[in-house]
Amino acid sequence: MQAQELRQQTLADNLANVNTSGFKGAANIYKSYDDQQIGNSATGEAVGGISRGVDVYGTSYDFKQGPLRQTSNPLDFAITGRAFFAVQSETGSVEYTRNGHFNLDASGYLVTQEGNKVLDAGQMPVFIGLEGIRDITVLKNGELSVNGEFKTMLGMFEFPQGANMIRTDADRYRSGSSTQSLASSTQSTIQQGFIEGSNVSSVQAATEMIQVMRSYEANQKVLGTQVDTLKMLMDIGRI
Repeated sequence: MQAQELRQQTLADNLANVNTSGFKGAANIYKSYDDQQIGNSATGEAVGGISRGVDVYGTSYDFKQGPLRQTSNPLDFAITGRAFFAVQSETGSVEYTRNGHFNLDASGYLVTQEGNKVLDAGQMPVFIGLEGIRDITVLKNGELSVNGEFKTMLGMFEFPQGANMIRTDADRYRSGSSTQSLASSTQSTIQQGFIEGSNVSSVQAATEMIQVMRSYEANQKVLGTQVDTLKMLMDIGRI
């Protein structure tokens, strides 16, 4: 039942972020407990086993491509492929996001909506400037130019297959290993003037939440039956 509660929380979080740019749906990973063996309290004779159910072992993320929405904003970027943008967190560490809805801060740096600096291919803050900017262009390979003059390569980084990824915010991740380095992506591309939407289906998430509620109610009935069975066995043991 606890596992069902956690699943409900995960589904609720997915549903709450259905409109969050770059959001990736999460799912719980379960493990089953060994059966609990019971016996006759008077004779010690084994009676049988009772299932102890399952528990949540971890969380996995669905990184399939979300739908692209055209905004025509030159500071909006969407990645097609497995790569992530790199941003500087509040603590100065590097985190990764698929949310390419960026702005310029008061100093002319490219930043996220929260004000975190976006990093280039060398993981340095992307500086664009404020004065005399007529045109900002980013090519599919990440090459960023201002007024036709090359500035830098917008960073695109890929987590290795099977990497331990930890979500730090609705749309940001970090590596679960301090020794794990991310390689620059050569397969992914950037589309300027687009935003990647959440890959969560609101209909599917709502349907699964209903299924979880029904499963929870069924587990309550099973638990009640198990309690009654244990009481009966205890009574038999006293006879």
